[in-house]
Formats: sequence, C-alpha cells, structure tokens
Amino acid sequence: MYKIYTKILCGIPCCVLKLLFVMKLAMILLVVTMLQVSAASYGQRITFEQKNVTLDKVFNEIRKQTGYSVLFSTVELKGSMKVNVDFKNVPLEEVLDKLILKRDLTYTIEEKVIIVKKKEKSLLDKVVELIQAIKITGRVTDTEGKPLAKVSVMVKGASGGFGRGLQTDADGKYTINANPGDILTFSFVGFKKKELKVGRTGSLDVVMEEETALLDQLVVLGYGTIEKRSLTGAVGSYSPNAIGALPNSIDNALVGRIAGVQVMPSGVPGSAPAITIRGITSINGKGNSPLIVIDGVPIYGLDKDNNTTNYSGRTYGRSVSGIVTGALSQNDRETFEHNPLELINPDDVESIEVLKDAYATAIYGSRGASGVILITTKKGKLNTPKVDVQLSTSFNHPFGEHKLMDGDQYADFYTAYYAARALNGVFPKGVNTDWRKEIERTGHSNNASFNASNGTEKGNYFISGSYTKDQPFIVGNDYDRFQGRINLNQHLSKVINVGTNMSLSSTQNSALNSNLLYGDAAIAAPNKPIYDQFGNYIWGNWNNPLVNNNGRDLNPVGYAATTINKLNSNGVVGNLFAELTVFSWAKLKSELGVDWETSRAYSRFTNKPRTLGGLASETNSWRRKWVINNTFNFNKQLGDHTLNGVVGQSFESSVENSTNNFASNFPNNQVLSLNSAGTRTFGSALEQQWALVSYFGRLNYLYKNKYFLGATYRLDGSSKFSSNQRYVGFPSFSAGWDLSRENFMKQFTFIDQFKLRGSLGLSGSDGGTGYYGNQGIYANYTGNANYGNEVAIVPTTPNNSDLKWEIRTKYNIGADISLFKSALNITFDYYQEKTKNAILTFPVPTYLGFSNQKQNIGELSNKGVELSIGSTNIDKNGFRWSSNFNIAHNVNKVEKLYIKNGLTDPIALAVSLERSTGRFLIEGEPATSFYLYEWAGVNPDNGNPLWVDKDGNKTETNIQLAANANSNRKMMGDAMPKFFGGMDNTFSYKGLEFNAFFSYAYGNKMMNGAKAYLYAYTSNEANNLSPDLLNYWKTPGQQTDIPALLNKSNSSGTTPSGTDFTLGRNTSRFLEDASYIKLRTVSLAYKFSPAMLKKLRILSSLRVYVQADNVLVITKYSGIDPEVSAFGSSALQIGSDEFTMPAPRTFRIGVKMGF
Repeated sequence: MYKIYTKILCGIPCCVLKLLFVMKLAMILLVVTMLQVSAASYGQRITFEQKNVTLDKVFNEIRKQTGYSVLFSTVELKGSMKVNVDFKNVPLEEVLDKLILKRDLTYTIEEKVIIVKKKEKSLLDKVVELIQAIKITGRVTDTEGKPLAKVSVMVKGASGGFGRGLQTDADGKYTINANPGDILTFSFVGFKKKELKVGRTGSLDVVMEEETALLDQLVVLGYGTIEKRSLTGAVGSYSPNAIGALPNSIDNALVGRIAGVQVMPSGVPGSAPAITIRGITSINGKGNSPLIVIDGVPIYGLDKDNNTTNYSGRTYGRSVSGIVTGALSQNDRETFEHNPLELINPDDVESIEVLKDAYATAIYGSRGASGVILITTKKGKLNTPKVDVQLSTSFNHPFGEHKLMDGDQYADFYTAYYAARALNGVFPKGVNTDWRKEIERTGHSNNASFNASNGTEKGNYFISGSYTKDQPFIVGNDYDRFQGRINLNQHLSKVINVGTNMSLSSTQNSALNSNLLYGDAAIAAPNKPIYDQFGNYIWGNWNNPLVNNNGRDLNPVGYAATTINKLNSNGVVGNLFAELTVFSWAKLKSELGVDWETSRAYSRFTNKPRTLGGLASETNSWRRKWVINNTFNFNKQLGDHTLNGVVGQSFESSVENSTNNFASNFPNNQVLSLNSAGTRTFGSALEQQWALVSYFGRLNYLYKNKYFLGATYRLDGSSKFSSNQRYVGFPSFSAGWDLSRENFMKQFTFIDQFKLRGSLGLSGSDGGTGYYGNQGIYANYTGNANYGNEVAIVPTTPNNSDLKWEIRTKYNIGADISLFKSALNITFDYYQEKTKNAILTFPVPTYLGFSNQKQNIGELSNKGVELSIGSTNIDKNGFRWSSNFNIAHNVNKVEKLYIKNGLTDPIALAVSLERSTGRFLIEGEPATSFYLYEWAGVNPDNGNPLWVDKDGNKTETNIQLAANANSNRKMMGDAMPKFFGGMDNTFSYKGLEFNAFFSYAYGNKMMNGAKAYLYAYTSNEANNLSPDLLNYWKTPGQQTDIPALLNKSNSSGTTPSGTDFTLGRNTSRFLEDASYIKLRTVSLAYKFSPAMLKKLRILSSLRVYVQADNVLVITKYSGIDPEVSAFGSSALQIGSDEFTMPAPRTFRIGVKMGF
C-alpha cells in the first residue's frame, strides 16, 4: 500500500518527466551552441598595432582579418573615436573587451556580425539619477529676445522618460530634471542646435541663432527653389537683414553687394537708378535693365518713365552737337523716371537673388535676358508670434559743392571779358548771393514701420506697414511714401494651400524738380540779389549789362517758391495663388499676379514777367499688367538618384494709358485747375498694349548628391514681333560636380564643399522694339490738309515685319568652395556672352518719307570674371568678426555692325545715341566708349587751345572744323569700370555691433559736363563760373590750362555769346578718371539682451542704432560724385555729369522694438 501511495502521490508524473527531458536537451544544445560560438570567436585572432587611430579604422581591420562585420553608430562613439592599439595574435573577444567595455559601451556577436552600442543604464541607475537630479528652469528666445515655442529640450543621451525630454511653452519657458554635468540640447527647425552643460544652479536661459547655413541651402529660382549645394547656375544672394547696416531702399542695398551687379543710384527721391548685370548686353540703352520679380510677379522695370513734365527756368548746356550754346527755352521739360524698387520696404524683404547665367535666367526667357532680380518677402514662422516696430529719423546734406566765383570775382571777370570784346558794360559789384545756401536746407526724414507675423499648423501671416516723410536738402521739394503689405498662407486641408502676397503703395512726390534746382543754384549770377526793394523776386538781368540774355529769368529761390511739380501715384503689386499637393513629392500651383499703378503729374509756373498768367501741364496715366502662371513642381528621390524641376505655362499682358494737357493765362496764382485757364491745349494721348505667352520647363538630375545635370527650355511668343518672327525658344544646359563628396577628398576634412559647375544656353530680348516695332505707326497730320472734313493721318514710323529677337548666347563656368565649417566661402565665375540681332532705332534715307526705323543692326559681346569671398575671421569668447568681399571684371565690345548707313565713316551711328555726344558704336570698342577730339592744353606763347590731330601732331587748328573731322576722333576711355565691387566688415561683441561697408570702381571715365558749363563764359554769360577761369592765359610763357579770353576756338564778333569748341562734350578736355573708393555705410548698433529686457516686460527685443551713409569718397574726379548718371536709368549712357544731383550724405538714428 505504501509503495502504491508513494508512487501515485509522491512520484513524478510522466508529463513532467517529458518536460524535464526537453529542458535538459535544450540546455545541452544551448551550451554546445555557446561553446561553438565562443570557440568560433575565440578562434579568431587579431594582430594590429597603431597609435591615435579611430575605432572606425580598427573595426575595418577586424573585418579584414576575421570576416566579421561591425555595426555601430558614429553618434554613440563620438568622443571615443581615437585609441592606441597594440594587439599581437590576441583573441577577438579580448580585443573587443579592451576596445569597447572600457568606454561605457557594450557589444554582442550574432552569427558573424558584431553589434556595438551604448550600454543601457539599469533601472536602479535611473532611479539614483532621478533622486540626484535638480530642477532646471529657463526661457528660450531668438537673438531679438522673442520667445520660441515648441523648442525641443532634451538631456543628451537620455532615451525618454523621467522628464528627460520636453518642449517649451508659448512663452518659451521650460522645466526639466537633469544632473549637474549633464548636457542639455535645444533644437528647433530653422535654428542652430545648441548644447549647454548643466551646473549646480537651477536656472538656464538660452538664446538660439537662426541657422543661416540651413536657410541659405534653399535658393530661390524662377518658379521654384533649389538646394544651394546642388545649384549649377550663377546666382548671387543677399539678405538686407543679414548685415548690421540697414538700407533705406532696395537699390541702395544692392550697391556693391553682389559681384557683377553695378548700381548707379539717383540723388532725386523716388527716381530710378541705372542697374546692369554683367555689363552692357544691348545697344538699346534701356534694354540693359534687369527683370525685377517680387514674390513671383514680374513688375514694370527701370525702363518705364512716369511721363511727367516739370517746369524750370533753363536748360542745361547738353546738345547733340557737343557745343554748349545759350539756354534754349525757359521751360525745361525733363522726364522723371519712377523707381519701381520704391514699392518695397527693405524691412519686408527676406532675400534677394540675382540670376546671371543662362541656366538661371532661361526659365524667364526673353524677360530675363539682361539678368533677373528676384525679391522674396517675409512670411510668418511656425509658432513664432512677432510684432516689430521700427522708428528712425535722419538728416542729410549735399555730398559736396562745386567751386564757384563770388559776386565780385564774377563781376570783374565779365567786365574784363566785355572789355576784351570791345563791348560797353561794367558788371556791378557789392552783392554776393550764395544761391546754394538760399535753396538748400538741412534735409530731414522720418520713418515709422511695423510688422506682425506668426505661423500655425494651418497657415501663417505677415502684415506690415510703413510711412516715410522725406524733406530733401532742396527747399520746397518733399517726398511722402506709404507702403503696406499682407502675406497670407492658409492650409485648407493637408493637400490644398491658398494664399496671397500683396503690397500697396502711395506716394506724393514734389521733388521732381530738385535736380534742376540743384544745378540752377550753381550757375545763377552771384552778383544779383534775390529780391528787389519791394520784396519781389528779381527775374531778369538786374543791373548786369548782358548783350544777349537768351531769355533767361534765372532765380532759383523764385523758382523753388513759385513752381509746382508734383507726382501722386498709387499702386498694387501682388498675387493670389492656390496650390495642390498631388503627391508627397509633387505640387500643382496656379497664381494670378497684378502690377497696377495710377498717377497724376501736375506742373505749374506761376505768374511772372515772361509768363504772364502762368503755365501749367497735367499728365494722367495708368498702367496694368496681368500675369497668370500655372506650374507643376516635383522633387523625387529614388535611392541615389534625385529628379526635381518644374514645367509650366505663363501669360502676361500689359496695357498703358496716358493723357497730357497744357494751359496758360490763369486768372491768378491760386487757381490751379486747367479748366480755369484762359488758354487750354490738348497735348497728347497714348494707349499701348502688348502680350507675352510662354511655355517652360526645368529638369535637374542629382546622383549621390555629387553629380548634377540640369536642362531648361522656354518658348516665348511676343506681340511685339510679326507673326513670322513671333515665337522663339531658349534652351540651356548645366552640369556640376561636388568633389568634396568623393572618397579621395575625405582626407581634406577642412573642405565642406568644392563644387565645379558650368552652363551654356540662349536667351533673348524684345527690348528696344517698342510696343509696335514691327508695325507702322500713324499720327494726325499737323498741316492744314483735310480729307472729307476729316483730319488726315500719316505714317510716322515704317513697319519692319522682318525685325527679329535679340539673341544672346551665354557660357559660364564657376566654382563654389566652402571651408572650415563654412567659415570661409568662395564663389568664382568666368563667363562669355554674345548678343546678335541687336535692336536699335536707326536713321533711314529721307526719300523714304521717314526719319528712322527699328532695325537689327549689330552684335556685341561681354566676357568677365567674378569673385566673392565671405569669411568668419574670428568667433571666440563672444567676439565675432565677419567679412564679405566681391570683385568683378567685365570687357564689353561691339563685335559687328550690320548697317553702316552707306558711309565709311566709323561713327556713322552717332545719331543713335541721342544726347550722349561723343558716344558712338564702333566695331571693336566698348559700347560705352568715348570717341573724342583730343585736347592738348594751351599754347603758352599765345594762349590758344591745342589739339592732337589724327597723325598725333599738336596743332592750334580747330580739328573739329576740318574736312572729314571725325577721322580726328580717338577712343579716349570707357564709362564702364574695369573692376568694381564692394567690401563689408562686421564686428560684434555680445550686444554691440559695428559695420563698415565700402564700394569701389576702377578704370571708368566720366564726362564732367558740370565743369564744362562752369567754364562757358562765351556762351552763357548770364551764369556763374568756376574760379579756375581766373587763371586764364594773360602773358606769353604763362603755363596754364585755361586759354586766353579771346582765342581761336571761341567765336569772334561783337556779340559775347557764341560757340566755344573747347567746351563741347565731344572733346577730351573734361573727360576725367572717375575711379573711386567710397565709404558707403558705417553703423553702430546695440542689441539689449533678454536678461536686460526682463524688467521692461513689454519688450521682447530692443535694438538701437546710428548709421551714416555716403560718408566719404576717395577719387581723382574733380566733380562732386563719380557715381552720378545724368541720363537716368539708361546704362548705355552712364558716365555723364551735367550738374547731376548725387545721393546726399545722411546721418540716421533709429530704434527697433519687438513685442
């Protein structure tokens, strides 16, 4: 019984016996397997000896000797990468133990794979850390002190849990537990990652900097963006907010900032500058202006006048014959060129890209033939609410003054001259009116602006407004400007996005006449009072015994007070868009853009002796442009291959309309309306329109992010050409190679990028055609002939149905180099461009019944080099010094002229360049060259002028009057510089920042027409003169450059007014070297730290600054400013100074506050 009991109750069941048997078997198999693995790994032995070697290299050696693969994370091994090894036939596991276990790492061996990873902390270790941890609190802000929400805060190396990772709240605040010595990491999209070591205090505030390198990786191109690393085109970038100095306009911001971009700013408020990209590309002056695109909308560019007529009292001595004559009329009707860049508040601009080569510009086809300026405005950033207010005030003064005679010097000189001419008359002395002081004041400008922005998961917004009240240093000339902007972006769903970028502007400009008054003040007779005894303005000669007054009423103070010249304009530039995400890698976008502007220009001369009843003109104009774009953008990556690009269609149409009317005989000075005048005259009416339809595509191919190929094609059809010439295609191709990603370059660890790139392609231009260049233009017949009681119309310009597009072939090779973690960045480009079928209005034989016609007349070329260098020279202990330098060299040449007007004379095309005397198109010479009669000084024996003839001989004979006189002309220089560029240096220490910016040019010539005018005593005896003339030749043997009062080159006879052949702009007498170095901007700013602003509470950021513009210039040029351009935005006619008003010297103080 007992045996039975014990067998049933105390025995082991059979199922358990089976289980135990299985467990034993499994244990035996496990032990055998482990022994086999151990034997296998122990059977592997390593022999390797080297000092200061990386673990990566050791693991590679293990792989070679054992065949085992080693998997590891470089992040896990960071800081433990260099070791000294000395293994001689050592088992693998022993090697791994010595290499890994001592470094807070662990490893496992699975089959023939060694896996290395960071050693996991035990639960007990984590609990101990939590007990020892302290609570860290703080606030995260940007560099302006604004809080950053949703910033990721982590204890480095922590894997989560126990409060080891979190995000900042809406006020940028955070609380986290960490141990002393731990590393806290702060990361946020668009900002540099920051790591700080935890001390024993419980407070840690953090200031994060924008990741400019990351932002710079995306470069805006036409209809899309591309990573900077893979860019194969020539593109220059600039951000107005990236420098310490704050520009007061976009065109001033571009001066000297980007290699190859030349800007000649105007001193007249609101007036257009001359801008060229890579030299003169068209022989039509305004065909050289680049396309300007604001948030995807091509706007009316620098080649558009705001057709205004403004009155002044005289005309400068500019004449196409090159001979200075007397004043031609009391009414000087100058065209004021409106500056389209004034539409944009510089503080609204996020970035500016300048597209230069064929690959970059081809997507814009004919619109981008002379380069493209892309302006991108700011958008709201995700979870970053911002409100900024900026206030500034500035004072400005003339940049310099011409040397002038005083009243007594003027009187003595003209009395002596009259006596030499045997004319009766003594000029009175005792009065010395400084007309410049009378019409000049300390200019003053006030500016106030604000912007508010934010972004959420559903969209973003940026809203801004600014108001500028500018009083230039010329009295009675004011300029008021209002600008507003709204940028909205709304995500209607995960795949649909809509938005708008819209700017509004309104200007009231009464400074149109400031340039003319500036010149008037220099030439008005200084011995004449402003007022008579009754306080009335003196308009006539006063007591000066002028034989020939030429109808002059020069009184600059009177003109400033009694003339009205105003231009009021309102405009809208913007777009509406909708975007559909078709795939994660592709988007469809449609946008409607508009550039609309209306203006009213009013000019009025009030009652004075020569204009009884007064004169007035009024011009009303409006213009509207529609742009419709439909694009498909894609960016697809397939392993090592990446394809991205865009295909699309664009339609652009423009309509312009203007009317001009005149009136006179007003009842009094208070009546301004033309309807109330006694005499009204209809001046003109104009309506013109054009359209452009385009299809385009761009494809980029990347392989392993180191080999790049690109292709672009655009087909343009323009209404400016006849149907048989209307459409033309513009292809381009590019390639690049990033050597820094090759294995053979990895040993050069200081190289971040070394990219070679090249491009070639075609672009074209319809500039110079006019809106109806291929059609005949008709106008009312001005005679008395009628037909059936109807006014006859007659053709004024013949049609040219064979007129072709200007075609430009462009080649570019370049390199982008980044070194020392982007501390040094270098960009180099070499380019060649050739223009065929250049368009120009050309004179035709008179027997055709017309004076000129649009024709394709020739070819010209450009080639040059560009170099840009950006560096961070010092960045240590809170002190930072950064520099930017660029230089460009361009050679322009007229290659061929198809038409020579049937003449062998090399300057047969002289008439084509309008007022710019001495400027001709000569084969083999630059398009902006001076082709002049060579001045050789004064004969010391008799005081006569000397010239150099075509054979190189000095002669007193006036070579301008010789037979075939043009053969005596010589190429005397070029208005374009040989080298130009800029240099910027910024020094900062904690919150203090100092910036100095220089621009320079070398090798350019300037025709000093102002000096010529101040030497013109024979032809403009009503005007003041230069004191240089007091040193005129008087006795034989005298060394001087001023001829005798009477000499072979000025007119003889009884009248003092006549021609003087030494004063023309067609001689080299007043051609000067205009090379310069200019300290354009210097600024000092202080940015208050967040800790300093805590007490104010209301402010999140505060920056105060002082800034001076146009500080000084170093130049040999005897005029005021070597940068002026007398003929506005026409780049082909730069290099002329006709009392041209320069940009003033300005001192500004301002404050920028963030809330």
